[in-house]
Amino acid sequence: MQKYKVIISNVELQTLSEYNKTMIEKYQDKIEYGALSIERDPDFKSLDFIRFLKIYKLMIYTCENIIPKAESQSIKKLLIVNCNIQSIKDFQLENLEVLDIHNIYKQVESKTLTLEIIRFQKLKELYLGGCIIDIGPLSQKTRLTKLSLSDCSLRSTQVLQTLINLVELYLNDNKEIEITSLQYLTKLTKLSLASCGLVNLDALRPLKYLQELDIRWNQIVYVQPLTKLKYLSILDADNNMIIDIQTVKQHLNINIASNDQDQPTEDQIKATNKLRDINSPITFLKQICKQSRYIKQQNIIFRQKITQLLQITDVRHEQCLTQVTFLFQKMNTFGNEYVCQ
Repeated sequence: MQKYKVIISNVELQTLSEYNKTMIEKYQDKIEYGALSIERDPDFKSLDFIRFLKIYKLMIYTCENIIPKAESQSIKKLLIVNCNIQSIKDFQLENLEVLDIHNIYKQVESKTLTLEIIRFQKLKELYLGGCIIDIGPLSQKTRLTKLSLSDCSLRSTQVLQTLINLVELYLNDNKEIEITSLQYLTKLTKLSLASCGLVNLDALRPLKYLQELDIRWNQIVYVQPLTKLKYLSILDADNNMIIDIQTVKQHLNINIASNDQDQPTEDQIKATNKLRDINSPITFLKQICKQSRYIKQQNIIFRQKITQLLQITDVRHEQCLTQVTFLFQKMNTFGNEYVCQ
């Protein structure tokens, strides 16, 4: 561990509070390579002592009583995780380049947080996770090169189209997001869209410099739009319904992570789409038993459809609904695969 010595002028020494003296003594020997990590410290409340530490990186984990006020000329990276704060407006960090905020108990007003963030003029990397925010003001941060908005309940990427200098973008776990505007972010080399409810990848065609793509846990059937991305070398497509994965392999020298053994055939895809449109429990039960096996991706769709059909109360369907309920229970029991008898 690199030792660190705090140098305080006589004038500053006279103004130090007992709290600041205590905290400086406590943490000055814990600074490693210019970085200070504070975790679950019940004594840690005020950040006032930080201005006496010439650190470039500050990491704060699970400090519930923190007073969100700090001043530093040296800090370039700030990480705040699981802290009960309502504002960052009193963080005076004029040289901040990297800001990472995760799970701040969602206490911050959606517009307030982003308006406070855009004050940091030198910001290049922004990572927000588990925060419900209004991303509108972020359209002004055109100098950003890396951005993460994972699990932020986003529905649109339209305001991101001005961030043309982005090279890395993480939008995973935004369940109903529309990604058309990503086509304007042509400098992207790394993109995460896992668990975003996607059904097609047409918007990604113009991303000619893309090298890494994560599309796990979506409802994608065709990945043909990726065949022109000649720099794409890593693709994680696990847990989709892809039927043309071989097409990508033929066009690109690529490392693909996908559950090929669970990919449905084209006939299975057509059968699944047909079942989506059935509104009669009787017809549904007849159709579903025409095939002998259903893989786990289809079972997910079937569970959703069966749940919908169970809302029908027509007494003529009572017997059929009993069978459908049994089928539903079987699918839940076997999970990955169910053999229709």
